Amino acid sequence: MSGIISGGDELGSIVYPIPIVVFDSVAATATILLALTLAPPVLSSKVHRSKLWLSMIATMMIFPLFYLLNVGSQFHNEDAPPIGLCILQAGFIYAGPPAATTAVLCFITDMTLGLRSMLFNTKRSSFFISFLIVLPSIIFACVFFEAIALVNRDRGVHFDATHMFCESDNTGPQVKISALLTVISLALTLCMEVWTVVTLYRNWSAVRTFRRTKTDVQLGVMIRLGIFTVIAGFAAVLGAVALPNNLHGQSSWNIFLVTVPLLAALVFGTRRDIMSTYACRRSRKSEFETTQSDIKVVEIYVQHGAV
Repeated sequence: MSGIISGGDELGSIVYPIPIVVFDSVAATATILLALTLAPPVLSSKVHRSKLWLSMIATMMIFPLFYLLNVGSQFHNEDAPPIGLCILQAGFIYAGPPAATTAVLCFITDMTLGLRSMLFNTKRSSFFISFLIVLPSIIFACVFFEAIALVNRDRGVHFDATHMFCESDNTGPQVKISALLTVISLALTLCMEVWTVVTLYRNWSAVRTFRRTKTDVQLGVMIRLGIFTVIAGFAAVLGAVALPNNLHGQSSWNIFLVTVPLLAALVFGTRRDIMSTYACRRSRKSEFETTQSDIKVVEIYVQHGAV
């Protein structure tokens, strides 16, 4: 590696702390909310989600988490970032978007196969479903190691101009590969969603006759997935515009970038069963505290001979 550069192209560049704090706060909030979204299906027997749904949310949660690896070292305008964390973060950041969009594609593919199985009484391939589950991890690993390998070229890794995270040269092949895979995944996801909607429309009378089962296609899930696909697609279009116009190093763009997983948490984490899980826990805790309080009151009465 030829070296680490602090502050982007210029050593000792001016660091603005407020945008960095906002960036870290949004990334941390997105990570926490996605973890709260993931917890009920994993820990509760009353909330059921498919393995592909779990894979999608877990992949999205890891994406903002990687932006927090260098928290605490972002405010130094003269010191180089920790080399180990900087290399890891650069690789993770390039691998995160294509892995997340691939996870979304695999989830909508599973829903499409479920619809086809329901309408035409066909059996889904368990091997293909298993492949869909591991595909985001394969994409992540390939892009990560490719990005790490390319770090040894040119200048290596460095803080971006805003000091929010580490990157390599934003015109390098690793950026193009990550962007290309992300756009392809989003385009395929959009095509699958359109196909699913058209199929539902053409077979709506048949769909209404089916009882709700594990293979049933839930319209609410489709609507939420469609909303997130539009959001992610909008971010991808902005990214395609940002990179050639040198907007990648602006604070507002970086903050918007970590807002996408935050919106994903709001889209997928506001289902009634997930929200009710935490509401029930608060209710049970309140009831327990009330019972304990009543017991203490009775004990006081007994001690003073009032009972």
